[in-house]
Amino acid sequence: MGRGLKVIGFSNVSPMKDRHGKIRYRFRKKGFPTVYLPGLPGSPEFAAAYAAVTTGAPVEPGASRTAAGSMNALAVAAYASAEWKALSPSTRSNYKGVMERLRKDYGALPLAGLNQAFVLKLRDRIEGKAAQNNFIKALRWFMAFAISRKLRADDPTAGIKKIKYQTEGYHTWTEDEVQRFESCFPIGTKQRLAMDLLLYTGQRSADVRMMGRQHISGDGIRVKQSKTGAELTIPIHPNLAASLATVPAAQMMFLPTIQGPTYSPTGFYNWLKRACRKAGVPECSPHGLRKCILTRLADAGCSESQMMAISGHKNSKEVETYIRARDQRRLAAAALATIETNGEQKMANRANRLANSPSKARKG
Repeated sequence: MGRGLKVIGFSNVSPMKDRHGKIRYRFRKKGFPTVYLPGLPGSPEFAAAYAAVTTGAPVEPGASRTAAGSMNALAVAAYASAEWKALSPSTRSNYKGVMERLRKDYGALPLAGLNQAFVLKLRDRIEGKAAQNNFIKALRWFMAFAISRKLRADDPTAGIKKIKYQTEGYHTWTEDEVQRFESCFPIGTKQRLAMDLLLYTGQRSADVRMMGRQHISGDGIRVKQSKTGAELTIPIHPNLAASLATVPAAQMMFLPTIQGPTYSPTGFYNWLKRACRKAGVPECSPHGLRKCILTRLADAGCSESQMMAISGHKNSKEVETYIRARDQRRLAAAALATIETNGEQKMANRANRLANSPSKARKG
């Protein structure tokens, strides 16, 4: 768009077209941070952002790009904090993804401009209910941090409820799907080793892709879960031992890449998903193998404590699902077995009694 255009009613704001052809509205004033304002002129989120940036303290010429009291300043402080370092790597990755997307458009916006109406508007633009809930969860952490450091007095996410939705999560591999994958990728292939590590240790892909010879201790594999910090030693199952025996003696990491020693989270997921599609099990994913081994353990009659010793869960709620499913199948089978035997016999006896009983005289 042409230079010099202004937005009536909002001084120092001009429209511009970004590289995607989208019209955006930019606030520019000497001594103030440059901010791309959300929404359309006159909308609540636009007005809130404009009010926040125009009432904020001007920055000194030559000052750092990270203005005090801005979203950028919050992110910088949070990333350097002890609270941040105490989070698991996977949680840090998720939260940082949310914050960096916010910083892209609203990094220079003062924290005062982040009110609940604005937060809800940002959430509603996100595709998928799970992603919307994750956005609020991550932002709530940053707001709690901001309050603890006196960067703002209130939490704009307070009172925003989690959106309810029904989902079964990752698909649980069936025994047929496990066999089809094994037929496609025999022992000695890296794909088979990945499946056996996931299935017979019951660990998350974040921990499995980092496993190597340094984690073998006697007849077990030592694991410190990146998500929970739980320290486990998982006995090496004979099927896993057969796969591990094919790893070259000089190779330290079990699942190295061509470019480096380990896969990235996305790289590992995509690599195994390609293998699943090739094996004819496109619904399957790495995490579904963790659910598969928990299903096997439940069906074998393992207790909650035994299952948690493998999975590393810290409370029984996570494994109760598998036990309830096992009990439901067993109770249903027992119920139907009763109908197939005693039930049929009772119905036959009743039919015989009716056939042999004397006929009642009809009332005339």
